Amino acid sequence: MADDSSGYRVHAQGAGVTMTDRPDARNVPLPGNLPGIVIFIHGVNDTGAVYSFVEQGLCQGLNERLSRADLKPGSYGDQYRRAKAQSRNGATARNNEVLSDPDTYLYRRTVGDATHSMFLPFYWGLRADNKDIAKIHNAGIVSSTSQDENHNLMTRGQYQDVYGNRLDAHFAKAGGFFANATNNIPQMYGEGFKPDWVTRRVMHNALGGNTLYAGQAPQRRYFVLAAARLARLIMTIRTIQPSALALAAGMNPEHETITVMGHSQGTIITLLAQAMLKQKGQRCVDCIIMVDTPYSFHATDDGSNQTGHGKLKTMIDITNAVTSQPHTIPDLAELMINADKSHGRAGKDWSKANGKRLDKGGKNWITFDERDNRGKVYLYFCPEDTVVGLKKVQGIGTFGVPDQVPADGAAARQGKTMPAMTALAPKRFFQRMWTRMERDHNGDGKFRKVPVGTAPARVPVRDAYERLSPGPDTDGSMVGTALGMGTNAALQSSFSRNDIRFINGEELKPPCVPDMYGGEIQKGGPRPGHADVAGLMTPDDVTKDVGLGNQYASFKWVDVDTTRNPFAGTDSYKAAFNRGKDVDDQSQNWRITTSLSSTLLTPALPQRVVQREETPNEARARMEKDPAAREANNYHSGLLHSAENHRWVTAMDVAIGQAVTLDDPAWRELLTLMADWKMDAATMAKIQRNAAYSRLDTDTRNFIKAVSDYYQNGSFPAEHFVSSTMPPLVTSELTPSAVAAQKKAEEEYWRQESQKAQAMYGNKTMGEIFQGFPR
Repeated sequence: MADDSSGYRVHAQGAGVTMTDRPDARNVPLPGNLPGIVIFIHGVNDTGAVYSFVEQGLCQGLNERLSRADLKPGSYGDQYRRAKAQSRNGATARNNEVLSDPDTYLYRRTVGDATHSMFLPFYWGLRADNKDIAKIHNAGIVSSTSQDENHNLMTRGQYQDVYGNRLDAHFAKAGGFFANATNNIPQMYGEGFKPDWVTRRVMHNALGGNTLYAGQAPQRRYFVLAAARLARLIMTIRTIQPSALALAAGMNPEHETITVMGHSQGTIITLLAQAMLKQKGQRCVDCIIMVDTPYSFHATDDGSNQTGHGKLKTMIDITNAVTSQPHTIPDLAELMINADKSHGRAGKDWSKANGKRLDKGGKNWITFDERDNRGKVYLYFCPEDTVVGLKKVQGIGTFGVPDQVPADGAAARQGKTMPAMTALAPKRFFQRMWTRMERDHNGDGKFRKVPVGTAPARVPVRDAYERLSPGPDTDGSMVGTALGMGTNAALQSSFSRNDIRFINGEELKPPCVPDMYGGEIQKGGPRPGHADVAGLMTPDDVTKDVGLGNQYASFKWVDVDTTRNPFAGTDSYKAAFNRGKDVDDQSQNWRITTSLSSTLLTPALPQRVVQREETPNEARARMEKDPAAREANNYHSGLLHSAENHRWVTAMDVAIGQAVTLDDPAWRELLTLMADWKMDAATMAKIQRNAAYSRLDTDTRNFIKAVSDYYQNGSFPAEHFVSSTMPPLVTSELTPSAVAAQKKAEEEYWRQESQKAQAMYGNKTMGEIFQGFPR
């Protein structure tokens, strides 16, 4: 079919005054083509809180790397901020809808007229099965009796599942529940987390704080769905059939340059997606950057029963699939400003060999070596990350990759250790260390931050004077010091003294002095001669609602009345207070306590105090200012919270090449919508109206519909879309104890089957049993 005008689009436009003898033409600036695609995927219990920092830093850093100035990030949370500001002048129904759903709107990205970005945010999560949503007739362990018009139970205005896990306004959980996180791929195909007696006691007494809840969780296959969606997105990008017009201009999406940057559980989903792509005969992404990954090379006591050998082999095999055959189209020389196909992807100070950028002070020019990052895997690890540093996790996102790790499983017969970094480094696996520690680099007694991007070297993760545990010893108080040291000893794995890592990430010019304290309202950090202090963070509006949705959380009590009536109850007070109010202005928890002072004065008839728990809105307002509501930074997202880190490091590590799909407005919108699992009815309508939607193959359109059905009503996609069988690149190897337990379970099963047969047929022969059956 011949191309018609639908193959054309407005690339840029401008207006000018018509005049005779105009001295020069009215120039219209053309936006340069994008130099690649960067997909960012978040971790568990995350709504995308750091996306704005990453995109801002990437845009600024790539502008400087490529000698251009037109890359501009999207904006985040605009609608939420407007609703919050307008609500001070009187609430509207729409504002209330937005403010009651921070999981959706607090960090929602919007693309403005000025936005010109290679960033493609990927979102995933869990939608509760309808049978698991706590209702008045199916409460599970939920004690609240407050309900909405559809009889869904609410704890302080928040929905829950039958196990007490807080759900958002759509009965979903961005990233799934924290307790369901894994440090390997096979576990993502299995059952969900089940708390033991100790965990239940901790949760019931809120010993971990208001925002930590670890209830029983559903099957983990929503992780596999996320990986299937990511693989489908990548496959869609690269299999778009270009028009003859685009092909003639050298715009073939088959050669799209894609980097996936994953955080936490998002890194493991990224690895699984590559295994899925390889299984389908598709090309993996060009570059992977794993940040704070929980992936582990050890057998851990987390219920997965996977050997360290199986996990290591999986990492090596997937890394090899990504890096063994780097894609070379387009040649980076095509990006140069004087190349026919440059289309503005690079400016005058950039070449295939090197580039030039101003230093951090903005005064001196620095020449750096350009490099092709296609076919590489990077690990960004932070030795102070206390989340993946837990004993049950032992993630390389805290500990990095050592040269060797203890052997187990099939490798145990070959020696005491298995090659880890020794095996991965030759396969173009690079690691960078982002530490909060400050060291005396010059022997002058002055402690300075450890820069990222110095020449590759073997570096101690902990030197002779630094603590061995990942976590800070204190939050600044004496009680905090005692608790911190106790927690570190009980829950965290530790480094060895002078534990060495081969830090082989390429040298950066200039190196980056890392900022690990973004988002802190009270800055933490090491102090020579003093305990390392954890910074404190004010909870955001999503975190506040997570706390409100924890039925065991402790909130402030407010005095309402006093009485000496020994038979007084709270029902009348509660009804009067809540009448006609929005659920966020109601108080559902009431009590009557006895005044100690009055008991001493009039023990026969003591004064009793009627108290209510603060309302959700009162609690939110208090938590915004109350120092007691602040939480210690766990540094699991420390390096992500600063745009400067991505400006100077990440922007140099992402792969560059082409992004013709994102250069097209219709495809850019469609791919962005596909990358977000929150496909409600309005979003589905927008997807189906998109000009490029009809060019998707039938299976992909059906897949999108299946994802939408899952988000809207909890029906998990069919086996055809989300296979329950792991792809061949994933090795599942059970620990000896797990193999023994499995064998014992099988023997018990057959013993019970034998008893059933004995009870049913007695001592009959097989001939007697089958007598009368058709032959």
